Amino acid sequence: MNADMRGTPGTTRATWPTAYLVTVAALTGCGLMIDTMALYVSIFATDSCGSTNPAPVCTPIGMLSVWALPWVGLGFAAAVSAGLGVWAWRRGRTPWVLLPVGVVLYVASLAGAWTIMTW
Repeated sequence: MNADMRGTPGTTRATWPTAYLVTVAALTGCGLMIDTMALYVSIFATDSCGSTNPAPVCTPIGMLSVWALPWVGLGFAAAVSAGLGVWAWRRGRTPWVLLPVGVVLYVASLAGAWTIMTW
């Protein structure tokens, strides 16, 4: 064992906030399942499209936005949560208080997609 990797006797020195990153990964996995269900719902949101329905979801940009927004939001939320958590941990702070930031970003992307679908 390398001498500079050992702490005082009886303690271990953590090199990463492992529990925090595992939690972010688990929440990202849950988000993947939610995004799959959101994609399923968004595909059927275009069933009422026609020449008499000028809803935003019926346009090509609206369809792509509804389909991609949850996935982009999930990736952005996971990256921001992990990045801010590691940043806080390196400064000696707890990363757990920054976990809701990613959740809020992800829920905002779902809310945006839902707004386009129901508009």
